[in-house]
Amino acid sequence: MRYPVVFTALLLSAGALTAQDLHFSQMYLHPLHYNPAQTGVFRGEMRAAGIYRSQWTSVPVSYRSFSGSVDWKTIRSNTNMLSVGLMLQHDRAGDASLGWTSVGATAGVTHALGKSHAISVGVGLALAQRSVDISKLKFKNQWTGELYDPSLPTGEQFDNNSGIAPTLSAGVNWHYEPGEETRTRVDAGAGAFHLNKPDLSLAGDAGRKLPLRMSALLNGALQVGEYTDVVAFAAAQRMSKAGETVFGAGLRRILSEETDLALQFTLGTRLGDALIPAFQIEWMNWTAGLSYDWNNSDFDVATGGRGGFEIAVVYRTLPVPPVRTFKSCPIF
Repeated sequence: MRYPVVFTALLLSAGALTAQDLHFSQMYLHPLHYNPAQTGVFRGEMRAAGIYRSQWTSVPVSYRSFSGSVDWKTIRSNTNMLSVGLMLQHDRAGDASLGWTSVGATAGVTHALGKSHAISVGVGLALAQRSVDISKLKFKNQWTGELYDPSLPTGEQFDNNSGIAPTLSAGVNWHYEPGEETRTRVDAGAGAFHLNKPDLSLAGDAGRKLPLRMSALLNGALQVGEYTDVVAFAAAQRMSKAGETVFGAGLRRILSEETDLALQFTLGTRLGDALIPAFQIEWMNWTAGLSYDWNNSDFDVATGGRGGFEIAVVYRTLPVPPVRTFKSCPIF
């Protein structure tokens, strides 16, 4: 009978959720998820980003994740900059809508180390919720022997279907950009999340605190021709016993300088899990990316190689900066 199996899977998933946050394949288009110190580290005044991921739709327990953020530069001097941001995240999986939701703010301070280098530190504060909808599950005690009767008691005790608590994060980032006349740039940094180890207990797991999540993100581009760039990225996350390593590279080609039209193709891999081809288009203030995880782990027996797709959209305001007597790093 599948009902006890479904319930067991739910409990296992609930336990796993305490040890794993959201993850994305196009992390270079959503860096705030990996490091609050990336707040304000971009060319322009304001950045709004959204990313949606649908994973494992070919198996019963699929995952759907969304994350959105907006950050902007608030106070600037010749060598220092304060930026703030807001971020919303939501994830839902399985028949019982096992969910994760967080709403929070980030702040980053960037200091220019000359004309090409900058160092940033950032912090984040969010309110996180873990939840499950037990009413969508079926239990053995509701089986009469001939049919399923939802009016019968489940025989299970659920004291709490939702847990909510504040969570703290911090990070550091190094930015390299040799000048506004080149597209070469590099970002490298690390972040730490759930520093306060919040208690998001559900029924049956009271007192289980969310473990620390450590992350590292490297993203860069090297201009190799008038209209061609080589791009590369790498990210790693670790949360208790759960972890992932993703890296890849590709080419970016400028098609029109007048409209900033460019196309980018990359091929990445999540070690032991998937190959990730991705396509990205840039046009004026907009960037849109599409990727697909082709599953090659042992789980492909269930997925048939179909891991899931991901779509990301980024909008940046790019005003013409005034002439300055001091030329600082291009992100200022």
